[in-house]
Amino acid sequence: MYPIKFLPIKKEMIWGSESWEITCRPREMGIIENGEFAGKTFAEFISKNPAGVLGVALVEKENNFPLLVKIIDARDALSVQVHPDDKYARLNGTDGDTGKSELWYILEPPTDGHLIIGVKKGVTRETLAQAYENGTVEAQLNRIKVQRGDIVNIPAGLIHALTPGTVVAEIQQNSDITYRLCDFNRLDANGNPRELHVKDALDVTNFSGEFQYDEHFTVQKKEISAPFAAVSNTQVFSIYTAVKNSAIIETFTHTVFLPERRSVFIPAALGEFIIHPEAGIVTLLKSEPFCPPLHII
Repeated sequence: MYPIKFLPIKKEMIWGSESWEITCRPREMGIIENGEFAGKTFAEFISKNPAGVLGVALVEKENNFPLLVKIIDARDALSVQVHPDDKYARLNGTDGDTGKSELWYILEPPTDGHLIIGVKKGVTRETLAQAYENGTVEAQLNRIKVQRGDIVNIPAGLIHALTPGTVVAEIQQNSDITYRLCDFNRLDANGNPRELHVKDALDVTNFSGEFQYDEHFTVQKKEISAPFAAVSNTQVFSIYTAVKNSAIIETFTHTVFLPERRSVFIPAALGEFIIHPEAGIVTLLKSEPFCPPLHII
């Protein structure tokens, strides 16, 4: 076992670009970039030793790889959108996707300083549906001020949109289900209006303002100014994403360079490793799937 880097999967979008850093999906399968397994798919690597790669608790719980990590560059606004919870996704989704809760770490703030997060107080399903019919959805949306280094939770059911100029690291459930409520009248590559999913969006939107944060994964922010000794968690894997400056991850057998805005996968059975800041202070996000530890009697 060693720290695994993957070749990023680059996607050009109508509003900007995405770099899929850690992904294990049939249509977006990560390819290992470094070490003995270079050129192998993530699925092949997992199959060699599922418990050692994913963790003993996760192997007992999950059928699919649970997380997806991206870097998103929004040159223009994303669609006003919302994601379903696990229950709705099971009943209405495709490709076996779960629901989708996500978290943003703001790498570059939006040009006007604000993101679209949620609806204004008092907005109901009925008023939002009427706003769609009248073309006044934007007037119903709440905006929050953000700056570089902020963390924004986006649980399933919360309407949201990145706005122009924003760059984020996104940690999310491994799902690609998005319901668009509004897309600012944009056209696709063929000159047709982009598809909206108004009924689904209204069905899954949480209008109560009360959300459950987050039962699917945990994210810790770590600032490291000197060599930091760590040990992998045999229960679950972890992912480190460098959000400011670069790091070097060293094990007894491998040395792996982690550039800024890239991610590395730490297998559950890796054991001891040391994180060295390349220069100054490196800021890392450590992501793990939420999985209560097994209690072996």
